[in-house]
Amino acid sequence: MSRQVRAAGVVTLRHIQTIRKGGRTYLYLRLPGAERVRLPDLPLDDPEFLAAYAQAIASAPKPTRAKSGSIALMIEGFLGSRDHLSRSESYRRTIRRHADAIKAQAEDALARDLREQDVEADLSPLCPNAAADRLKAWRLICKWGKINGFLTRDPSLAVKRKPIPKTIGHPAWSDAEIDRFRAHWPVGSVQRLCFEMVFWTGARISDAVKIGPGMVGRDGVLQFTQKKTGEPAFVPWTCLLPAYAVRMEVDRKMLFAALEARAERHMTFLATAYGTTRSEKALGHVISNAASKLGIEKSAHGLRKSRAKLLAEAGATVHQIAAWTGHIALEEVEHYTREASRRAAVRGEQKKKHVNP
Repeated sequence: MSRQVRAAGVVTLRHIQTIRKGGRTYLYLRLPGAERVRLPDLPLDDPEFLAAYAQAIASAPKPTRAKSGSIALMIEGFLGSRDHLSRSESYRRTIRRHADAIKAQAEDALARDLREQDVEADLSPLCPNAAADRLKAWRLICKWGKINGFLTRDPSLAVKRKPIPKTIGHPAWSDAEIDRFRAHWPVGSVQRLCFEMVFWTGARISDAVKIGPGMVGRDGVLQFTQKKTGEPAFVPWTCLLPAYAVRMEVDRKMLFAALEARAERHMTFLATAYGTTRSEKALGHVISNAASKLGIEKSAHGLRKSRAKLLAEAGATVHQIAAWTGHIALEEVEHYTREASRRAAVRGEQKKKHVNP
């Protein structure tokens, strides 16, 4: 986020963005409506830094005021609104990217002249997934525009989303693959700790890297806010397990054994050996690389699907699964419960060994 920084208590440097990554700090000039500019890795009061800062300010394009009543002005208003700024950082980046593209194409076109055909023409050259994100941006912008007097009707509501081809995505791990991973990577290894954390919580890697002891409440429930949706997820930690999850106690004990075997304790459970929060990318690579060495071509996200699948097979309801995994779209969770019901429909009460004829 851009902010004001006081250099050596003398001058105030505005629009400085600080990004910390891999134990290093990077400074950028981030002017509204302009691309960010990397600044030297020097103290703020260093003459060379101040010269580079001044040059970046002077070279930046001067912002122009959007035409009154235009689509561009409507977009600017939406991007500065609470409706947009209250959303998660990752979601804002996606919407901002598409909003900027719409604004660039619209130029001085008036919002009152916007029709569904214009929205459809904008979506037409995009692939289905990109078109879906662009339509989300249109609908958020138009909804705000209608409330704030730019539009008398919302033309985006009449536009249908392009059908997205079904893909397998990240397949869930099988029981055999889970057993093979555990047999190879012992308790005490980083690979095993990362595996058990993601498998038990069913969290996305973007959330798993930030989970720590401070998120466990007095009731023994782990609660964390999801980065992608901003919604909470609840995972049984030290509390009694619900009836449908009693048989999963063995998984929880394996996670606790992996946590107990850590050489050091930090603010987050999956912190690096240097005490810094592990990155999302690194966590994904730890699990996928460790699995690949065993001939298992599965991802960390596949473990999230495995937990949802196991919960469904154990008899958890859609809402119970969603509370644990943090899913917002219940339709996605229903996929697991439907599959579990169909498997149960063809399975007898007692398991019998299959005998080849």
